[in-house]
Amino acid sequence: MAGANPVRVLVTGFGPFPGVPHNASETLVRLLAMQAAFRTAEIELSTAVLPVSWATAHDAAKSAVATFAPDAVLHFGVSRRATVFEIESRAVNISGPRPDAHGHTLPPMPLVRAGAPHLTPTLAPLHLIRALRRANVPAELSRNAGRYLCNALYYRSLAREGDGGPLAAFIHMPVLGDPSLHPRITITEAVDAARILVQAAAEAVLRAKRQTARHGRSRHGNGSQTFHRDGWSGRAVWRERG
Repeated sequence: MAGANPVRVLVTGFGPFPGVPHNASETLVRLLAMQAAFRTAEIELSTAVLPVSWATAHDAAKSAVATFAPDAVLHFGVSRRATVFEIESRAVNISGPRPDAHGHTLPPMPLVRAGAPHLTPTLAPLHLIRALRRANVPAELSRNAGRYLCNALYYRSLAREGDGGPLAAFIHMPVLGDPSLHPRITITEAVDAARILVQAAAEAVLRAKRQTARHGRSRHGNGSQTFHRDGWSGRAVWRERG
């Protein structure tokens, strides 16, 4: 995947929040930033750790996107129900009443006034799932990103970027460090899996650019359309969250 202009991929994680004093997505992002594999001409990687704050998380993500101008964004967060990587297939336009890291809550309300009830990712989930499974990494599709900051960040990012922004996806990973939750991956395996997803995101960007050059389509090509055309084929497993 060589070329004069590297594909720019932004990877974000979250800091601690009530019940999760050590967020594995923060650890993953910091370890991923140290990977020499991305110091190449093909991919330029940037990372950011976002605060678990109803007031500032979206602005922090928006600033990271504005500063780096990525071609693709991979958002990571943790879920106590996840045992493997779960690729989120949609974000919903509603907040939940859970307190953030500062104890602040939002009442159940639309995240974006007059926004669509839900939005689908511009980076096709099945493309990411298949990349992981080719490497024998266990992964699942999810259609419920919850009602917490993960979903809020995902929805607002998709609403903000629209068809002209970077390809975007959200991945939930297990809460690591609590053996009672029975995670099926370690942090080392999670970092290796994240590297695969970065590579897959870069491939999707290049494919979209080729489609744009041939057909004059939008920057996204048909990322989300590919997701729908695949009709949830393969070994998709849905996970529901509260």
